[in-house]
Amino acid sequence: MTDDQGSPAPTVRSRALAAGITEERLQMHFDRGAVLLDGVPVADLDTPAPAGTSRVNFGGQ
Repeated sequence: MTDDQGSPAPTVRSRALAAGITEERLQMHFDRGAVLLDGVPVADLDTPAPAGTSRVNFGGQ
């Protein structure tokens, strides 16, 4: 059974933090334009990034 009112999709920020990237380091990469979602530069760290459907890259990695 699915829950239509389930928790919101993870964001670029939440996935980065869950991967062990500190908020400061994430902001540094973001300021350089080095945070990518499916190969596209991220304009907002709170952009939805559902697990398994998007690839998030930080600092060119």
